[in-house]
Amino acid sequence: MSKIVVAGGNGFIGGEVCRLAVQNGHEVAAFGRTGRPPLTPARHPWTQDVEWRAADVFTPDAWRDLLDGADALVHSIATIREAPERNVTYERVNGESVLHAAQAAEDAGVDGFVFLSVRDTPPLISDRFRAAKRRAERELAEQYGSLRTVILRPNLVYGPRRRGSATLAAVLERLPGGAGGYASAEGRPLPVELVAAAAVHAAVTPSLKGTLSGPQIEDVGRTSGLVDPDALSEPTLTPLLAGLGGAALAAWMLRRWRR
Repeated sequence: MSKIVVAGGNGFIGGEVCRLAVQNGHEVAAFGRTGRPPLTPARHPWTQDVEWRAADVFTPDAWRDLLDGADALVHSIATIREAPERNVTYERVNGESVLHAAQAAEDAGVDGFVFLSVRDTPPLISDRFRAAKRRAERELAEQYGSLRTVILRPNLVYGPRRRGSATLAAVLERLPGGAGGYASAEGRPLPVELVAAAAVHAAVTPSLKGTLSGPQIEDVGRTSGLVDPDALSEPTLTPLLAGLGGAALAAWMLRRWRR
């Protein structure tokens, strides 16, 4: 059994990382600004087996002790929408937060660091979104060589906790030529279960390091043994979309996802 700490564990992908890690026998601690996610233990019993902490990644004194005895830290904090008046920017949240977490992990002697990055800039989002993550990737390699770093580069990740994401995935897969690579073989949408399984597997596999592309994430997730291949979220066009079509449909869904 390994101990995994998840930065952003109350979020969409981070929560799935926590769930799979707990259900596969690992000790899990997680932190985020709001602490425990709004999930009922009756429907999500795994939440009772996670040590939750309400803490900001930029104040490591509030969560550093969670790294005691940890084998890996999974960083899943990101934003697709900036709010500069609240100090929420791509550079700070998608870039600097990664380096703060990596520094704490290195100081604590943690072996593995898993970073949820991105392959392409999301449609309708500034390229500064991806640029901040690429900067973090470079600085991880340049400054934190003692960490066994695994970088995951999915594009759209869809699942039941992100409203409309499965429908958006279905729309993107039907757009001719894709949307900024989001419907290409390398950048097609992935179910959250496979991305989380790949993250957990990377966290607990000492021989795994480097950057995983979308197809590699899918392959690692499917072969990890951490998730049932028959229980994955699927893209779907729902009745909500009836009557809408083509570019108008795509634009509407993309704007909904951005909010």
